[in-house]
Amino acid sequence: MIRYLLCVMGSVCCFFSVTSHADSLDTVQPRIVIVIDDIGNNLAQGQAALALPGPITYAVLPHSAYGETLARAANSLGKDVMLHAPMSNTKHLKLGPGALTPDMSETRFKEVLNNNLDAIPFAVGLNNHMGSLLTRQRIPMKWVMDVAKSRSLFFLDSRTTRDSVAWEVALSEGVPALRRDVFLDNQQSVASLRQQFIRAVKLSRQHGYAVVIGHPYPVTTEFLEEAIPALDEAGIQLVSAPALLMLQQQTALLAEIERELQSTDPQPLSGCDLSDGHQCE
Repeated sequence: MIRYLLCVMGSVCCFFSVTSHADSLDTVQPRIVIVIDDIGNNLAQGQAALALPGPITYAVLPHSAYGETLARAANSLGKDVMLHAPMSNTKHLKLGPGALTPDMSETRFKEVLNNNLDAIPFAVGLNNHMGSLLTRQRIPMKWVMDVAKSRSLFFLDSRTTRDSVAWEVALSEGVPALRRDVFLDNQQSVASLRQQFIRAVKLSRQHGYAVVIGHPYPVTTEFLEEAIPALDEAGIQLVSAPALLMLQQQTALLAEIERELQSTDPQPLSGCDLSDGHQCE
């Protein structure tokens, strides 16, 4: 398995090397966010995921057996933690503790969500666990954003359905938000992981960034141990989800300032603009 993985990663590095030269001319370095979902149910898998190099972001299941322990461990390593909030899905799959469902009242919904957040120390954001049913519905998504805004959190739409309105509602409610671009390990094979990872690299080059979601499967962790260091060689920066949002906000602010400067004509000085104590001549 290890030998095959190294062979695959050699191919990935090869892909990087032949494409990185042209992109080195770009002024903005491509960035990738990697989020590891479903942290909390398995201690060994969670610890292996935490050991991955770089600013990985970890989405932790509420009230899970090892969620709080792993969230604290991630924070001690300087890694960012999110709540992985269970939400109703169209297949009626079991959600586990802290489930958010469309039959809840607003008061109960927000109570459960706040309890979930309280169960995950150091959470700086949240994303949906499943949610193919709930994320289609604007009213429950507004309740999610009400809580997120009150706690200064960001939201990541895992996009478990094409019909999700979560990202749109987040932006309309003034909540910093991202959307998932690539699921890394829907198929748990090295060949599929490699294909999805290369897809994420291409998207980051095309759009400036890509948001990738994976899980703490042993095959995923083993693959990422080799793949993450290759990003630096490719000229791609691995950043956490909060860091990407901050960079986007800074870029938007600079663009707004630039537009204002371009639209404002410098006005000639009128009268004497010298400070007190000087004479106008």
